[in-house]
Amino acid sequence: MRARQLFAAAGVLAFVCAALGMLPATPAAASCVGPQLAIGSDPQAALPTSEESPAPVAVAKGERLQVAGQWFHDGCNDTHAAGAGCAGPQESPESPMQDVDLVLEQGGRSWTLGEADAAGRDESYAIGWQVDLPAEVAAGPAVLSAAGVEVALEIGG
Repeated sequence: MRARQLFAAAGVLAFVCAALGMLPATPAAASCVGPQLAIGSDPQAALPTSEESPAPVAVAKGERLQVAGQWFHDGCNDTHAAGAGCAGPQESPESPMQDVDLVLEQGGRSWTLGEADAAGRDESYAIGWQVDLPAEVAAGPAVLSAAGVEVALEIGG
């Protein structure tokens, strides 16, 4: 008799929870992380920690730059689990970006400083370049970009 009461109570509780939308939901997909770019060997250490625009990175004219990035991939597999979250599997396989140009822009001019391929998922799709600033670059503001992500620079004389 007691078992039947427990089953009945559990059934009523499940019905009420379902009616109120309180049952655990299937995990929904999150958004994929976009590319991040920084001056230095460790992009994580140099990335801004807030949504505010970071101050321009100061570099000297003629300096050799080490530029590092992560999350340089095509596709977005953000579900990482089998299930029917958000109306079923909608995986888009991720693949490391290839032939990514690093471009410097200043005063209406641009220079392609280098090209690189990103590493795999187990390395957070890391990418890196070691480049010299062109001799034609003037002191003042500039922008370094790769795959749509930008870093503001302030080039000193």
